[in-house]
Amino acid sequence: MTGENNWFETDKGQMLAAESVSACASWLWPLCGHNALVLQPCAQGLALPALQCEPVYQVQRARGRFYGDIIAEDARLPLVNECMALVLAAFVLETATDPGSLIAECARTLVPEGHFALLTLNPFAPVRLTGVWSDMHLATAATWSAKLSEAGLDLIRHERLGNARPRALCSVNFLLLRKRKAALTPLRKNASAVALARERTPT
Repeated sequence: MTGENNWFETDKGQMLAAESVSACASWLWPLCGHNALVLQPCAQGLALPALQCEPVYQVQRARGRFYGDIIAEDARLPLVNECMALVLAAFVLETATDPGSLIAECARTLVPEGHFALLTLNPFAPVRLTGVWSDMHLATAATWSAKLSEAGLDLIRHERLGNARPRALCSVNFLLLRKRKAALTPLRKNASAVALARERTPT
């Protein structure tokens, strides 16, 4: 049922989730900052790639809630505003009782210009025809991107994960987004950037 994680506890579900998390490692590694939150779809958890955002807080969905470093509902993460540099949501929107509320909570916890990484099932994948995903919230990458944009998150990367041809039939979409809100304190330019700016400034 929606809100549960039965399929992701199966061998096939575990394999797909683990392979997808591993495949997005190179896009996650460049992201730096204090505090990362990883939302996982099943109680078994997933092996995470190396991250430069530390510390990393991990939670797993079980019985319609999140357990792990924190205990939470989809509509209320017990975290203060703007405390995470990175949120990685791995296949949790599909199993959320209220995906919109979970999106809003993830956006709320991100620092200005923080990153939101989403792994999500592709409704065009042939495996959907078997009915194993029938009780989940499935949406296209464009649909999720639009919902995330409404929450203040701008898409900066979209990748299809898998070996299917054409690529539109791959089982998983990876979306990387950045929180639209600008930081209140401008970042200090390094000396090289300042020198370059001076060289290009008309006298």
